[in-house]
Amino acid sequence: MGIGPLLLCVLLIVVLWWGPGWILGEALGVRRVLLPVVAPLLGMGVLTVIGVMGDALGLSWQLLPVMAVLLVLSGILFGLRMALKRYFPDKFDAPIRTQPSIFGKHRFAGSWWILLAGLIAGGAVAAVSWIVGTEGLLGINQDWDIPWHANMIRLISVNHEWDPSIAGNFAYYDTTIPEAPIRSYPIAFHAVLSLFWPMSGVSIPVFLNVFVLVMMAVQLPLSTMALTMLVTRRPIAVAAAAAVSGWFTVYPYDLLWRGPLIPFFAGMLLVGPFALLAVKGAVERQKFWIPGIAFGAVGLIAVHPSLAFVVLPVLLFWMLSALVRRKGRILGITVYLAVSGVFAVVLGWPIIAQMLKESERVSKQVWAADTDRNGAIQNVIFLNHGSMAMPILTALVALGCLAVVLRIRMWWYFGPVLAFAFLSVYTMGTDNPRFMTLTAPFYDDQWRIFGILVMLLVPLAGLGVAQLAEAIAWLIGRIRNRTSASRDDGNRTSRRPSHVVTAVAAAAVLLISGIAAIPYFKQNAQRININTKVDGATLSASEVGLLSKIDQYVPQDATVLNDSCDGSVWMYALGNRMPMIRHFEILPTNRQLLVLQKLPELATDPAVREAASELGIEWVYIADGRIRAWDEPKAGLTQPDAIPYLKLVVREGNAALYQIDWSQLPGGKEAFDAAAKDRLQLDGVSGILENRNPDGIAPLGRIC
Repeated sequence: MGIGPLLLCVLLIVVLWWGPGWILGEALGVRRVLLPVVAPLLGMGVLTVIGVMGDALGLSWQLLPVMAVLLVLSGILFGLRMALKRYFPDKFDAPIRTQPSIFGKHRFAGSWWILLAGLIAGGAVAAVSWIVGTEGLLGINQDWDIPWHANMIRLISVNHEWDPSIAGNFAYYDTTIPEAPIRSYPIAFHAVLSLFWPMSGVSIPVFLNVFVLVMMAVQLPLSTMALTMLVTRRPIAVAAAAAVSGWFTVYPYDLLWRGPLIPFFAGMLLVGPFALLAVKGAVERQKFWIPGIAFGAVGLIAVHPSLAFVVLPVLLFWMLSALVRRKGRILGITVYLAVSGVFAVVLGWPIIAQMLKESERVSKQVWAADTDRNGAIQNVIFLNHGSMAMPILTALVALGCLAVVLRIRMWWYFGPVLAFAFLSVYTMGTDNPRFMTLTAPFYDDQWRIFGILVMLLVPLAGLGVAQLAEAIAWLIGRIRNRTSASRDDGNRTSRRPSHVVTAVAAAAVLLISGIAAIPYFKQNAQRININTKVDGATLSASEVGLLSKIDQYVPQDATVLNDSCDGSVWMYALGNRMPMIRHFEILPTNRQLLVLQKLPELATDPAVREAASELGIEWVYIADGRIRAWDEPKAGLTQPDAIPYLKLVVREGNAALYQIDWSQLPGGKEAFDAAAKDRLQLDGVSGILENRNPDGIAPLGRIC
């Protein structure tokens, strides 16, 4: 990929990720020092509200109409804010005293430069790790969920419709949707990216890789800063947390190769900004931020509903602390957050209702423990799970815990940390169903829960760096005092450690720690590269080449018979043609399985012929890549060249496309065309079908 397309892609993603929220934030009067942090949260929220409500009103999900609605909405909110401030200044114009510096009493000259240095340092490490791990942003994940996300982006960009139910139809077009495992899906992440992807000029996998690059380089350290600001306003601690945010393996790298859980990861990056916006708004009584907090809550749960269960314990323990420290204001804070929550439910109810359809399926997910309780505790202590132990980071986190212990105002933060530490040990080290309700929102997935815990630990690592730097600066000050015989005792006792000395000490600690942590950086890139390849076992370079140009051979409305376990589920995302089975984990219907197993018997078995006709199968894609090394190809696809009515159209490396010559089969092409009466194309979008003769799902357990 050349530098031109890369820069254009980065620019589009930056405008998409920060632009809508920045416009809304300006309308609501959110401080500009906060806007870079909370703009993505606000943007995701307002676009979600426009999407779900616009869908009910028939709004086309395209860039121009969506932006027009955004500008009108922001204009109305801005006008309302100005009018209320003008006519009711005593109620809606916040007093100056309630708007302190973002750093409070810890502010000093150069604070912002220190934060910028931490942002650049943390983003650079994370970005380089991602670029190396994805083989220059050109690699495609060979496993897990990434083709689903890629397919959804193309589907929505073509369909111009915000409707979570299309995900269920896309997955299970040949069965009754209420009976299918996926009936709905939170598509906010995919819908937002679909607005700008068509303009990027790159493939969807590359677009997703560049999106994650921007998240790693900018949003990851920014979000870490926001989360750290809840615990401490010390600029050095906040900057240090940002600097080390890309060092940990479990979060974010394991989440990105084990899924890759890109929507979940993107949502985790909104947790810190949401909590900071809610806390600052409640403490400072920023009435105009209430709609912003509500939009932010909608955006958070729309990206991934389970993240509501991350934010809630953080805010709950913070409020318990506020109950002690802010006794006279706790009622106002509670009312403020409650009103924001009610407003969020009102704005987000349509998508919440859609997501509730999936709650039963999600709650039944169970991941087996992969160690015992002692092993799980060791994983938590040394911050590893299937990766190398990280004693350098463990030491920094431990120093951060010590810093919290020494400051009673920070004790509340131990609440959410210990809660997710317990859940991590439970999910990794036991199969006890007693706490299944607590882990259900996270699919009972130990990787997600441990990732959440590590996200909460990163601010403690930054605080540990600051604590050690302050100790070094204090020691240097004591040494200076003892060696300065010409100074009087009063000056010696009143001298405080210089902020410059503390900052330099923190930089030295980070530099030394970073040198010692070089193996961690190498491991992080290697973790991403486990599955992300330009030429991999599931998708070879030749397969990607054929799938990317399959639209040159296959008509627009055709369905291609495929074995999902060979990587052909990428067909729609790469080539805009619809495979019969569209995700690694989607079970076939009975007739789909029949055709996969008995394709060579089309000429002799009427049941196979009828099934293929019902499905509209004229094209067959076959490749020898496997998502699972132990998986066997479907029986009907093992010897395609021996089938007389199967004509080779094109072969590229280990991938081939065939066409079925229905004129050689009993009944001919006429019988095949007659079966199309049961297939109804919905909204003119290829693949969004309604089969008026639906079939049941085959009882396979897993397809791959």
